[in-house]
Amino acid sequence: MTQNAKDENGNTSLICASKNRHFEIVRYLISVGCNKEAKDNDGCTPLICASKNGHLEIVQFLTCFGCNKEAKNNDKCTPLICASKNGHLEIVCYLISIGCNKEAKDNDGCTPLICASKNGYLEVVRFLISVGCNKEAKDNDGCIPLICASKNGHREIVRYLISVGCNKEAKDNDGCTPLICASKNGHLEIVCYLISIGCNKEAKDNDGCTPLICASKNGHREIVRYLISVGCNKEAKDNDGCTPLICASKNGHREIVRYLISVGCNKEAKDNDGCTPLICASKNGYLEVVRFLISVGCNKEAKDNDGCIPLICASKNGHREIVRYLISVGCNKEAKDNDGCTPLICASKNGHLEIVCYLISVGCNKEAKDNDGCTPLICASKNGHLEIVQFLTCFGCNKEAKNNDKCTPLICASKNGHLEIVCYLISIGCNKEAKDNDGCTPLICASKNGYLEVVRFLISVGCNKEAKDNDGCIPLICASKNGHREIVRYLISVGCNKEAKDNDGCTPLICASKNGHLEIVCYLISIGCNKEAKDNDGCTPLICASKNGHREIVRYLISVGCNKEAKDNDGCTPLICASKNGHREIVRYLISVGCNKEAKDNDGCTPLICASKNGYLEVVRFLISVGCNKEAKDNDGCIPLICASKNGHREIVRYLISVGCNKEAKDNDGCTPLICASKNGHLEIVCYLISIGCNKEAKDNDGCTPLICASKNGHLEVVKFLISVGCNQEANDNN
Repeated sequence: MTQNAKDENGNTSLICASKNRHFEIVRYLISVGCNKEAKDNDGCTPLICASKNGHLEIVQFLTCFGCNKEAKNNDKCTPLICASKNGHLEIVCYLISIGCNKEAKDNDGCTPLICASKNGYLEVVRFLISVGCNKEAKDNDGCIPLICASKNGHREIVRYLISVGCNKEAKDNDGCTPLICASKNGHLEIVCYLISIGCNKEAKDNDGCTPLICASKNGHREIVRYLISVGCNKEAKDNDGCTPLICASKNGHREIVRYLISVGCNKEAKDNDGCTPLICASKNGYLEVVRFLISVGCNKEAKDNDGCIPLICASKNGHREIVRYLISVGCNKEAKDNDGCTPLICASKNGHLEIVCYLISVGCNKEAKDNDGCTPLICASKNGHLEIVQFLTCFGCNKEAKNNDKCTPLICASKNGHLEIVCYLISIGCNKEAKDNDGCTPLICASKNGYLEVVRFLISVGCNKEAKDNDGCIPLICASKNGHREIVRYLISVGCNKEAKDNDGCTPLICASKNGHLEIVCYLISIGCNKEAKDNDGCTPLICASKNGHREIVRYLISVGCNKEAKDNDGCTPLICASKNGHREIVRYLISVGCNKEAKDNDGCTPLICASKNGYLEVVRFLISVGCNKEAKDNDGCIPLICASKNGHREIVRYLISVGCNKEAKDNDGCTPLICASKNGHLEIVCYLISIGCNKEAKDNDGCTPLICASKNGHLEVVKFLISVGCNQEANDNN
């Protein structure tokens, strides 16, 4: 068996002996050549283990034998850090005496002095200070030794560090001073001491918390009393606008609340959200604090910035006993927040059944509506709270109530996929063909939003599978449009009309093609849907897919024989549509399968003209590369270069010039590229065209030069430029 074998924790024989103070075994194992720098699973060498566990003789022996005194474990702790962290003074003294780095830092940025201060080893702290350790060193959280000692309650270390001049107002990365840390963590004696030596009692951390706010927030009553006694500002506010009283109320510290009220704290103070102490306690469920605040006269109808009173807050957050208590002291049970929600609506919306039952029992209006027109039943249905739906309907709530969008409880449940609620509402006779403002029935809503099981159920109870919304969409069209494949399959299986059209003339196949749902397109083609159907704009599925950039659908539709030269009402082929909309890969594919690259739409535009007009440089480059006619003209006589110049596409203008386009070509109005650019105020294109020698005195059919066009249309910078290059300022047009 090898002498350097390791157990499951990575311990060698030498590590075990070093760890457990077996000095003679350590000597022997070293003498027979055991690896003195072996590391366990935590990265600890024998020297680190001995230092950590306080075995001075072994530490001395291992260092004398040449062990690495600066070795680091996985936490980057050196032997000196380990000894300091664990309070082994003699080892610390020895390691310092042999030159160990007294400012080494572990992964948390802690030096030996920080470690000793944090863990309460006063004598180690004294020694490290005596040998010159940096008393203001900071760890990764920005904590100096004094902050660490204050945070962890080591009073004597705090006193000592102050005595040697540590900065009593130092701040960590959170902006906490020693006093804030002590206040936050409940160390009263340290707080008293730090105040006694003049620490700033109103210092604020990065959240704006003073020592008093920290103590109030964390429930340290005696510190709160002391800080008040020394004059701390009892109305100070943190960055959220919370006073000490608000903090104590928010966190349920009743005795601190009682004390702060007794010393005159403002019981109606509001934080940045407009919450008073009573609102905070009600929101967070602290009944005893609520009782006390009511007993001292706090305003039980105060509203926060959202218009919520304490009762609404408690109802919204499910605090039943607070709701009962607030009702018992006369809170307005029909109060509304800014969204128009009553306590009952809030409880229904958030699923708090017991509160709903209680509020109904005390006579709350069960048909109250919020600003969206939602009743408690609609809210519960929308948010999936079945038991509340059952309770409210059993209690006589209007099961056909409609919100502002005319959604009934059944429509809301269907829209949001709450199957059990849908089943229940159908079972009690809700109108399964009700329509919202968009004309959507429950079945249309479920189909549109992808809830297959709801769709199945609604079909099973006889819902109209061909019902249409205001856009003329049946459930099948809605599912196809939104990509819900399984619903499409199911609706087809129950006989839905696969060629139905919406108000725009779109079939399910057109909708799926337009919106990029390949699997649905494949399925609809496989069951015989008309692949050449046209919508009201004359667009086929292939045209729609080409226009909207759905390359895989284009490939598939071509593969099943769709007409690649079909034209819409504007005369656009799939290739023209793809070019017009900048879909280069589709353009490339359509050209590869033989689409007519010189096809023209009703305006006489070729694919190249369309791409030039709309600014798609990469499409223009590709079309030129496959030999498209660069001098083709549309019905206005515009070539690609004129179109690009007119519409301000500088890079396309440069490219077309570079491939030899006629820079003096004229459209039907006699306009050259330079005239078009001048007329439309495209200064950079004007500059470029002049730079390559375009005729700056060319005239259109009205006799207008580029300068006249720019002047007529108010393009001052173009006018200035043209004059600067010598254009004739006295040129006359035909008038």
